Amino acid sequence: MLAINVPADGLFLAVQNKAAGDYSKENCERIIHAYIGKMLEAKPDVILLNACYRRALTPSEVFDSYLYDVETDSDGYACRDAEGKSIKTLSPVSDNVSKYFASFFKCARVLLSRGIDIYQMAIDRIRESDTQVYLSLRMNDGHYTGNAAVNSSFAVKDGGKHTVEHDGVNLDFSQSVVQNYFLAYITELLENYDIDGIELDWLRFPGILPQQKRADRSIIRDYMQRVRRLMDAYNERLCLAVRVLPTEEENLAEGLDVCGWIANGCADMLTVENFYVPTNYELPIARWREAIAKRNRENKPYLLYCGSDWAVACTPRYSVAMSPALVRGFADTCLAEGADGVYLFNFFEEDDTSSFELVEDASGAHLENCFVTRMIAARHPEALPRRYVHIGNDTKRYPIALGQGESYAFSQTKKNLSDRVRLVIGTDTDAPLRITVGDAAPMAEERIQAPEGFAYIPREEIGKQGEFIYAVTQAAPVVRSVTLSADAVKENAVIEIRNMHAEDVKILWLETVCE
Repeated sequence: MLAINVPADGLFLAVQNKAAGDYSKENCERIIHAYIGKMLEAKPDVILLNACYRRALTPSEVFDSYLYDVETDSDGYACRDAEGKSIKTLSPVSDNVSKYFASFFKCARVLLSRGIDIYQMAIDRIRESDTQVYLSLRMNDGHYTGNAAVNSSFAVKDGGKHTVEHDGVNLDFSQSVVQNYFLAYITELLENYDIDGIELDWLRFPGILPQQKRADRSIIRDYMQRVRRLMDAYNERLCLAVRVLPTEEENLAEGLDVCGWIANGCADMLTVENFYVPTNYELPIARWREAIAKRNRENKPYLLYCGSDWAVACTPRYSVAMSPALVRGFADTCLAEGADGVYLFNFFEEDDTSSFELVEDASGAHLENCFVTRMIAARHPEALPRRYVHIGNDTKRYPIALGQGESYAFSQTKKNLSDRVRLVIGTDTDAPLRITVGDAAPMAEERIQAPEGFAYIPREEIGKQGEFIYAVTQAAPVVRSVTLSADAVKENAVIEIRNMHAEDVKILWLETVCE
């Protein structure tokens, strides 16, 4: 199964970049329908539309939007005038943010002021297909929380008392006023849109309870039950989805008893994912299944998705955009390990960003738009090429430093093999390495040359050329590969990399490539 989460900036920037100044309802509808149509080429089972950051992107009478601040009472509900209309004031504007973010919410402000609802347009287009549509809510967000135009007035009112540290940043969901504020918004969405589900995105951002209350798992459990009852009142077949941190332990530490939500019938769809990058090819799916089974005595049905962000990162500060080959490797790993589906987050189209891949052909190395092809790739994880990135074990993360004679050992088990399988290793120096599989003789290595224009980027240059990179050779000054036999990627086959140099060497990147 395949789920695609469409970020709000993706929708609005599609309009801004293609409208040519014409923000008429007809032109916006044409752009949104075409944009959603591209995603539908991947035949996703679910498209989730991200409806809010700290402010709503949908027209709202109960939740601060990018056009209005909504006055709320002491219970978190919108204050009403004598005619029953919510009391609103124009939200502030600011240019004191990145050009990217400023352009996105300025476009939102224009459309909202004209009564143009691109969410309704997107839902109408999705309804023409067999794909289900959910609305996704960020329960917190960290973008420019100090900026009044981006942050909500609700977060900073009364000295920020509704936030965890009373600083206007993370909303405190132990407070009924915060819970009610979101419940009112969920109610509005259910009333206004024909949808199949709601996702509560607890992953954006962690830190939803004060430290001293995180051991009390009943706080969010009870809130989840409130949301479930609200949704059931509209339609018992509506899906309540959640997006959370990758391990049960990490979620419990935040006060999120995810297994309990499934056991008590609150959550129908679970997506586990790293917070932002790196995309994690080694999500603990079996451990999740086991932990849920212990609690889920009534066998409440649920779906477990594995989430990928727009990029995969190993070395500090480097993020390689997810190409179709990387998507196939991620999807293949998750599905082979027992996930029900793959969830693609932040996969959207914008010029010169993550929707491009490095291609080498007769004309040389260049970037090609892969917006559609990398989503389609998630539907065909058995196709070639496939790339699997190893992110390190529980005790060592990148960079992995090896002193003289020290080694790093790991298993890279893959079930869908091909005629040619390579291990790609990125290091900080040209130091000699000995690479072995089990008791076999050391393997001969080949050097991977950087395509012109895509050579290693020194740390001090990051940010000057953009945060996105498109090749392993941009992340490590030295990249080498060895050809692996089928035995090397069988279960329990240990691959060992030993430093044969007198100086330290750092492993910056490890991936297996099936071609």
